Amino acid sequence: MKKRLLILGCNTSQLKYTQLINKNEWKIIGVDLNKNAPGKFFCDKFYNVGYDNLSALIEIGKKEKFRKIDYVFTAASQFAQKGAAHFAENFGIKYPSEKTIDLCLNKSLYYKYFEKIDIPVPETSYIKNKKQLRTKLAHIKSGVFYLKSDFSKNPNYVYKFNVSNIPWNNFFWGSDRYLREYYILQKEIKGTSLRINIYGNDFNVFNFLNGKKTSLYHSQINKFKIIETLKDFMKTLSIHKWLIKFDVILYSDGYVVLDVGLDPPSRMIKLAEDNKINFYKCYIDQYLNNKIKYPKLLN
Repeated sequence: MKKRLLILGCNTSQLKYTQLINKNEWKIIGVDLNKNAPGKFFCDKFYNVGYDNLSALIEIGKKEKFRKIDYVFTAASQFAQKGAAHFAENFGIKYPSEKTIDLCLNKSLYYKYFEKIDIPVPETSYIKNKKQLRTKLAHIKSGVFYLKSDFSKNPNYVYKFNVSNIPWNNFFWGSDRYLREYYILQKEIKGTSLRINIYGNDFNVFNFLNGKKTSLYHSQINKFKIIETLKDFMKTLSIHKWLIKFDVILYSDGYVVLDVGLDPPSRMIKLAEDNKINFYKCYIDQYLNNKIKYPKLLN
């Protein structure tokens, strides 16, 4: 009997993954909020449901008789991981816990966690409303700051400003997918902005500003034991078998970590496509077959 595979996200950006999954090996159940998602034609069954509709996902799982030997996969927005983890926990499927996913999605949680386990982060304040922000900034005479909502994904609710000219009317103070409880206030750190992708025993580094892969900073990265530290973080949360991306600012005396990401890395995908490497197959092999074998060009 085929194992069942729930795929969260069947739209255009996920299409190449869905096309490559072997229908002879899996019974594929796809879900997407777009009823015309192109990936639906590569599924055995398709449900017009959003990946954040947790109760509907559970009903689909019951209807399709999912078991603990079955699988969940997503290459959609990292918010889809919440639905995937919730589904997996309900059916006893092996997957990182929903608590782990919640931590990785919420800046106010992972910054506090980073500090707890001695991963360096910028000095951080947690702001609930405009009054608290005014109070916090009232006695600061100079400097450039970032204000980022707890669930922000650039450019949603990520603001950069100089305290000499604070754009008070630009800040959103409502509540939605990207802002749940806190804004995170941090002073700008001067240094080199890097994206680090870690997968298995390998990693690569991209200059955040120009998107180019680089090895210029490997000696500093090794000096500060950045990869070892981030791998320990991944192992502690049981996401060490995934491809995880981190935003890091590197400077002469050290580094800070700004972000952790769970979705497929766009810079790495572009590098693969530019060099006619099938990233999508490698990604599927990693997540469904536990084979972490990306071509050396990507390392």
